Amino acid sequence: MFHRTFFSVYLQNNDPLVGAGKFDYAFQVGDQRIYMLVHHESLEVESTNVEKRVLAELKQKAATQLNKRFQQLNVKHELPIAGQIIRDQHSEIVLSKVHYIGLSSIVFTHQGEMYQIEHEYGSRFFQEECVLDLDDGNHVLQLLSLNSFYKIIKLLQTPSDMLSFLDHHLQLLVNFNDFNGEFELAQQYLGSAAFFERAIAVQQKLVQIGLLSKVETRLTNMTNPEYVASAEFKQQQAELISKLQSYASTFQKLLNGTTKRRHEANDTIPIDQVKLLVAESMYTRLSIIEEMMAYETHSQQECLTGYMSHQHSYNDFGHHYVIIVYGLGEHAQYTREYVEQNYVSLLTDINAQLQDPAMKEYFILGFDMSDHDGQGNVKVKMDVFHHSGHQMTEPERRLYQQVTGE
Repeated sequence: MFHRTFFSVYLQNNDPLVGAGKFDYAFQVGDQRIYMLVHHESLEVESTNVEKRVLAELKQKAATQLNKRFQQLNVKHELPIAGQIIRDQHSEIVLSKVHYIGLSSIVFTHQGEMYQIEHEYGSRFFQEECVLDLDDGNHVLQLLSLNSFYKIIKLLQTPSDMLSFLDHHLQLLVNFNDFNGEFELAQQYLGSAAFFERAIAVQQKLVQIGLLSKVETRLTNMTNPEYVASAEFKQQQAELISKLQSYASTFQKLLNGTTKRRHEANDTIPIDQVKLLVAESMYTRLSIIEEMMAYETHSQQECLTGYMSHQHSYNDFGHHYVIIVYGLGEHAQYTREYVEQNYVSLLTDINAQLQDPAMKEYFILGFDMSDHDGQGNVKVKMDVFHHSGHQMTEPERRLYQQVTGE
């Protein structure tokens, strides 16, 4: 059911807690695990004008069944919690968070036609009709409607932002804060200061180690109470949200094109790399696409020889992106062939320069601007090259200095 969403990349088919009488789905996104229950309610109706009372009863029934199933699982099994170590065939992961999600679907059938009924669970529902067990903070079921869940996926576009929203939703639940429904809450979250806190925290670290001169003004504006109260805030907020959604979608389309071309050439991108790239936050994607679109502002000489720029992940501090725009000239320095043959040494050099602290993962994103109509319209292609970073040992440092003369 999630095969058309980013969750398909992270599905855990062999999780022992998934199966008959257990959870319906499990997903592993980085060091976070999601367990999911889905409940369907259906009703054949004589008219499409169904009383609100009937919908309320079905909504209550679905929520009750999901909560009951979850409580039974919590009693029968030792459900994972944050800090626990899980193992697979290749590695072991210390879970930073575990999310337990219950999704309800309500369908009306009228004269052979099926109608998916939209519904949401606001805070009032939990306070008055379906009291969740909040005593065990490690095992709280978050109830959402299936239709809202899909809409939130479309709105937030990335696993990291979806997980961040689930954290936000959970905090409101356990603190008994008011909200009308989960999709409306996600819309509010996307434009809130809370949404940008991760990017700000990463940029503050980059400032501390000298890779940035200051945190971007548009980020500090989103969290500045005085600016939020100003007349221009609403316009900037709307423009930033629009760019986030548009550029995040552009990044995904470029990545899809890359994976398709590599697949057709029998040279698939390793799934672990795909997971890292798909998981990137909307703000990181925005920053990368902005760097790519700044091509128009570079000099003719730079466009002929090609050039390099840098962006960091604003979701994971340890991930670094090197953006290379391939040169269009006959004697270009940076061509696709050059990068393909030398990306390991390029990233090894950058890793040697970023040792305090060392980065975990490096990606080169190569952008090909050669397919253009001469009137400013360019059909961009993106290539992906990866190399893991590491903390160099003292012998490695000395050898690197001898080789490079630094």
